[in-house]
Amino acid sequence: MVTRTDIAVIGAGLAGAACARALARAGFRVTVFEAQGAPASGASGNPIAILHPLVSSDHNLASQWVEVGMKTTLRWLSELGEGNSMGSLGQSCSVVQLNRDASDLVHWTADGAWIRPTQFVKACLSEAIACGAQVIFNQEITALETTSERVSLGLKNQSFDAAVVCTAQSTELLLPQAQLMLNALHGTVTSYSISQSESLPCVICADGYATPVIDGQMVVGASYERGDDTHDKSSNLDRLRVICEPLAALCAASPSQDRRSTRSASLDRMPHVGRVLDANQPLKPSISQIHQMPRHPMLWVLGGLGSRGFSSAPLGAEIIAAQMRGVVPPVGPRLLAAVDPVRFALRRHQRRSPC
Repeated sequence: MVTRTDIAVIGAGLAGAACARALARAGFRVTVFEAQGAPASGASGNPIAILHPLVSSDHNLASQWVEVGMKTTLRWLSELGEGNSMGSLGQSCSVVQLNRDASDLVHWTADGAWIRPTQFVKACLSEAIACGAQVIFNQEITALETTSERVSLGLKNQSFDAAVVCTAQSTELLLPQAQLMLNALHGTVTSYSISQSESLPCVICADGYATPVIDGQMVVGASYERGDDTHDKSSNLDRLRVICEPLAALCAASPSQDRRSTRSASLDRMPHVGRVLDANQPLKPSISQIHQMPRHPMLWVLGGLGSRGFSSAPLGAEIIAAQMRGVVPPVGPRLLAAVDPVRFALRRHQRRSPC
């Protein structure tokens, strides 16, 4: 049974738009708040995103998460697209994964895709609005205050049954006691204007990645810098040289444009999906399992997506919608535990608790 109906979603990037769509479709009254004047103003506004597997020798939990996440995102692309195709949102394509120096093939899949992130975000918001959601731009949220039953965003005469924090850069500001352990990651992608005749036949990944020519542009990326270190020791042109030296020489003489943005990632590079820690409840020494951890009844998060937002946001949004409705989530207990927002708090508690 649905016990919470009025939901605030903080952020109108990929995570926020995905949450808005999933929650609105599930019957919740959703209001989205975005600090900027348009959706997808941060990392979600990159020109092209790619969807491809995360290869691991033991098919670990991260690989399993990406596998399920890809299937979810491809379904969303079909649902949001034109008929049974992705329409203007993107296109299915093969993805070749090479090792870092491009000397050996690691993996090939025909089930990848490239996606136009801004169009995807707008499509999610449009469907959410069609289901009754509201989207409010130019409204920065700087604090969340909770009573026994409602969440206040510091706005006059507005409170909600629950709030989902989906804004990468201010997640820890809004959830200071949640122990999410996030790092800021600065990334730059470069678009090169080259002719379609010079296009790669598919997405190719090595130390970086390069896309086919889309709308007259080939996108190459991406740098991955922690914290305040903005010095990129390897340019995107260097990354392209590893993949294809002749194409890099052509791009070096072609018009290009850089786009820099900031993402957030957790220490274990898995996203945060679900209800956050309730820091007002003491952690008993007997707590040893993740389901025993106290949860805030009104605060949720979909964040820490890192560089694989499209592998996580739609799936994470469906999990949150299922949890709010009290129905079975679309993944099993081990994957849920791997993305649970209280996992770092539990590990810290286990280290401090006496044996």
